[in-house]
Amino acid sequence: MNKNQVAKKYSRALINSIGIADMPRVIEEFKAFAGLIDKKRQLRLLFAGQIFSEVEKGKAFDAAAPAMKFHPGTEKFLRLMITRGHLSAIKEIVAASIEAYNDRQKKATAVVTSTIALSETYRERLRDALRLMTGREITVENRIDEALLGGFIVRVGSTIFDSSIRGQLRLLRADLVR
Repeated sequence: MNKNQVAKKYSRALINSIGIADMPRVIEEFKAFAGLIDKKRQLRLLFAGQIFSEVEKGKAFDAAAPAMKFHPGTEKFLRLMITRGHLSAIKEIVAASIEAYNDRQKKATAVVTSTIALSETYRERLRDALRLMTGREITVENRIDEALLGGFIVRVGSTIFDSSIRGQLRLLRADLVR
């Protein structure tokens, strides 16, 4: 089973067993634990490596968990991920959990790639247009890519709206080739 499949399973189980109100806290705790493992090589070797058995990893987590003061749901799922050997997919699990949470809340993030930073009035107009198109509350995240010739690319979930010059030229070429 690949990391994305594992992530979807864990995120579904997480959102169904943890209350929707507690999800932001649990997601932040997952992010913090993932960051801690990224920074500390010893913890990464202990929890995500092949050196220790799953039982030893579970015992180490049981010893450390009280000091971390996790939400009970966070502790339960981290312990499960560690003992099942799925901790290497924690970043994918966090991303899938955020997506599942936003889906339940009827929220989405629009990642707008443009050559320059968007003005606040343009962000508002784009947010309103995307809200009408998707039926969700939209948060706009702007990324700058100076390699774009002009225009912008908007990604909401798995949907991409490409109004960049490169994208328009690609469509024109496809029409001319037909």
